[in-house]
Amino acid sequence: GSESDSGSEDTGDTGEPPAPPLYSGDRIHSPLTAHVVAAMQQIRTANPSAADNLFMKVGDSHTVSSGALFCFAGDNVDLDVHAAALQPSLDWFLTGEAAGTTPFDRVTLSAEIGRTASWAISGSPSPLQQELAALGFAGSGGPSVAMVHYGSNDMQMGITYASAMPGFYGNMSDLLDQLIAIGVVPVVFGVTRRLDNAAADRWVLTYTAVARALAQARELPFVDLRLALEPVPGKGIGGDGLHLTGYGSGTCLLTPAGLEYGNNVRNLLALQAFARSRAALIDGEAADLEAPTLVGSGSLADPFQIDALPFADSRDSAAGPGMELDVYDGCGTTADESGPEHLYRLELAQTTAIRALVLDREGVDVDIHLLAGGATTADCLARDDSLLELTLDAGIYYFSLDTYVNGQGIEQSGEYTFVVLECEMGDIDCM
Repeated sequence: GSESDSGSEDTGDTGEPPAPPLYSGDRIHSPLTAHVVAAMQQIRTANPSAADNLFMKVGDSHTVSSGALFCFAGDNVDLDVHAAALQPSLDWFLTGEAAGTTPFDRVTLSAEIGRTASWAISGSPSPLQQELAALGFAGSGGPSVAMVHYGSNDMQMGITYASAMPGFYGNMSDLLDQLIAIGVVPVVFGVTRRLDNAAADRWVLTYTAVARALAQARELPFVDLRLALEPVPGKGIGGDGLHLTGYGSGTCLLTPAGLEYGNNVRNLLALQAFARSRAALIDGEAADLEAPTLVGSGSLADPFQIDALPFADSRDSAAGPGMELDVYDGCGTTADESGPEHLYRLELAQTTAIRALVLDREGVDVDIHLLAGGATTADCLARDDSLLELTLDAGIYYFSLDTYVNGQGIEQSGEYTFVVLECEMGDIDCM
């Protein structure tokens, strides 16, 4: 696991109950602690008859690419140094019955070129439901794991990358929750670089952070494909700036030469994710003994600690421990924020450009406020309904995620996701 100044998940020595881990931005595979394993196994109780050796594929062009997973069903496979760790899981999933073939070379109905998470869950039956039915799900049975990979096209679904984000968040939330409700454990893949468009590429970290936050909130496996591809030539992206490169000799060759290509790396990560999930779901095995956990209670006196960026947290604003901050006069607003709030403390050692988002669903209105060190309403530096982008000097800051009260006096509380990250170099929106 990665090191952090934040708390670490308890392993039984202190008597403190274990807590869900934070998914840090420096890990390719999110932590699989005992707490996550228990959450994954709990999902599976909704459909115990689902096949342990069957996964489904849900996604866009990265998923339907001929270089993605298909070759594991053939003979041109070399796991190289990864064989000891991955061959048993490859053999296991090759025995899965996917409508007459293996889950690796199954042509899925829930992935198409150019698609978004919205597409996967739209229509009756939706592409997701069609693929589940094809794989034998009829209220029970079917796959136990789903590989979910969206984001590159979802980014394009707004006037700006910022305006497209609520749709991505909402559709991915619904997609993941639909799978969870029927006992399928989603494995979430993050977004790859957008080398076709510099402005889009500067938002990839943000979309990755939100995808990671969605997985963290549900304690699902997350794979940071962008991070994994950083050392690969050309970031593993082909000449069009969008799609992954593939080794000409075969994309299931996980040799040093093969892993110089994007699809080969994605295939390695997918096998690793399947192996980790199999160990968790079947053997109850936690790959990580400990990982950073959230410190604090979210109150003014004991705020949650943001110990590393990117940071994410999801919770119900109705459970906010404080109702002390109501009108953020320091920001020149008269908005009624008298509902419950959660406070987060951020200490910056140097000047840092940040992007901070709060994402919520219809009927919920949680606003984001940045406060200087005094953490009073008069210390408000900036506020917004959903997005703050600015450069901060070194020092101590607080974010107040506060619940709006409408003109009828009705508190607009509910579930929200808070994400804060350091902006990419050259992102003028954050200057």
